[in-house]
Amino acid sequence: MFLPFLTAFVGLILVWFEKRLAGLSVLAVTVAVLIVWFRFHANSHLNISL
Repeated sequence: MFLPFLTAFVGLILVWFEKRLAGLSVLAVTVAVLIVWFRFHANSHLNISL
């Protein structure tokens, strides 16, 4: 669960330094990782069918 925080931090640093396209793409990867993680967690641990 460390990867989303790392990619979000890198994305925010890129946005801070005016690298908008790179920052937004890294933040999109962060959102994708969180969605995949949540789907796996919800299906296996919470028994929620998504």
